[in-house]
Amino acid sequence: MIRALAVLSATALTSGMVACGADAPERQPLPSDVTMQVDQTRLERKTRNAFVRVDNDSGQTMVVSRFVLSSPRFDDVQWQGDETLEPGQQADLEFVMPPSRCGKGVEASVKLTYRLGDSGARESEAAADDPFQSIGLLMDRDCARNTLAEAADLRVGTPTVVGSGGTSLLNLPITLTPTGKRDDIRFGGFESTPLFRQAGDSPVDVDTHIDPSSPTEIVMSVAPARCDPHALAEDKVGRLFGIRVLAPELPRGSSFYLPLDRDQRLAFYDYIRARCGL
Repeated sequence: MIRALAVLSATALTSGMVACGADAPERQPLPSDVTMQVDQTRLERKTRNAFVRVDNDSGQTMVVSRFVLSSPRFDDVQWQGDETLEPGQQADLEFVMPPSRCGKGVEASVKLTYRLGDSGARESEAAADDPFQSIGLLMDRDCARNTLAEAADLRVGTPTVVGSGGTSLLNLPITLTPTGKRDDIRFGGFESTPLFRQAGDSPVDVDTHIDPSSPTEIVMSVAPARCDPHALAEDKVGRLFGIRVLAPELPRGSSFYLPLDRDQRLAFYDYIRARCGL
C-alpha cells in the first residue's frame, strides 16, 4: 500500500483547475476494477487526518494526479500530486478533513484525474464508501460539538489527583458557560476509554439541563481501566474522552472528544503511571 501526501486544500473549487497549457482530461466512467473509499486510521483519531484509498485492480499502471472529494456535509477537498499505482496496488491519498455539518450519512463522491496505461488524462467521478464508518463518526463528532457550542462555551480545567495510593482518582473540572442562544440542549455524561474508566461520582449516563443563566460546573473522575505496561506503551486513544450531547436533532449517544491540551494529556499519563506503579 502506498501512502501519498500532496498539496491539498479545503475550499470551494473553481472549474477548469488543470495545469496551465495542459489539455482538459477526458471524462469517462471509472473502470469497474478501480474502487475508492474514504477512511481514517485508529492512530489518527485525535487528529483530522484522513485519506481517500484508491485500489487499482485494472491490470494496468495507474497514475493519479488529482482528486476532488465532495459531500453535502463539508466543503470540497482538493488533492494534487503524482501517485503511481501498479496493477494490484492501492494508495492512500491523504488530506485534512474540513469542518463538517450535521446530517445523515457521508454521501461522499470523488472526482478523480488519472492516466491508465498509455491513455491520456481522464476524469471520472464515483462514490467513495466509508466502510468502517470512520469518516461518518468524525463528522458526527463535529455535529455534536457544534450543537453544544450553540448552547454553551466549554472550558476544560486543570486535572487534579484526589486521594492516594490504589484508591486515588483523577478529577477533571468542566465548565459550560451558556451562550443564551439555545435552552434545549443537555449534557449526557462522559465516556470511558481503553485506559481510563469513569469512577466515583463521574456522570456517565445522565440527562442534565444546561442552565441558560449561569455556568454549569461538572467534574469528570476517572481511574485506570488497566495497569499493564503494554497497554500504556501502545496507547493511541486512551485519552479521547467522549462527552455526550443531548438535543432534539441529535441521535441518542452523540458525543465528541474533550479538547485536552498537552499539559492536560500529560497529567493523565502521570496519574496512571503513579497509580499503577509503572
